[in-house]
Amino acid sequence: MIISLLNMGKAQKLKQQRKIEREEEEIIMEKKKKKKAIIFLLILVLLVGLVIVTFVFVDYLKNKDIRRVVIETEKGDIKLELYPKVAPKTVENFIKLTNDEFYDGTTFHRVVEDFVIQGGDPLTKDDDPSNDGTGGPGYTFEDEINPKSLGLTLDETKTLEKLGYKYRYDIDSISHEPGVISMANSGPDTNGSQFFIVTTQAQPDLNGRHTAFGKVYEGMDIVLNIEQGDIIKRVYMAK
Repeated sequence: MIISLLNMGKAQKLKQQRKIEREEEEIIMEKKKKKKAIIFLLILVLLVGLVIVTFVFVDYLKNKDIRRVVIETEKGDIKLELYPKVAPKTVENFIKLTNDEFYDGTTFHRVVEDFVIQGGDPLTKDDDPSNDGTGGPGYTFEDEINPKSLGLTLDETKTLEKLGYKYRYDIDSISHEPGVISMANSGPDTNGSQFFIVTTQAQPDLNGRHTAFGKVYEGMDIVLNIEQGDIIKRVYMAK
């Protein structure tokens, strides 16, 4: 009887001990699960952070060369992005003329509804409207156009080449969509200071003939409100 009671006591203690061991194992397992969950969460946060940093860096690389200018008019400001990678010499020329205050006091001498507004002629500063549209900076420079990136066919390219247009294939030209700023010219390689901004409709017929080099990013409502003779108060580099 006594032996039987002793055996029962040992069995209960063993049972209790195993219960305690199971509880400890469960606690350890729970801690391991929590640790794994925390590690997984940290890895996920790091991965998301890496993706965000990558996108920001790519965006920085994409936009670091963009130059911004403001055309100040009596009706408001037209803010433009200029793309050196699209047309390096054209952007350089526009910035030079801007810094020289070349455009200040000129007018938009040509406005065609649903087509373009055109400016940049220093002769619009004089009192003779008959010579408006014929002036420039005293020099000309070549076009910067890639027909392939504009989607021109081989036949279209050859036709334009017969007219004297010369193309380069190391740049990515942009199409003449609304808001795009491009160089006015009188034929191949006759760029100077005059420019135009496309207004309400895309103008694919200008592709391959004119060097587009930027786009309006704010103030398109001002562009659409410009009338012939409106004064460009000044053009300056945005901060």
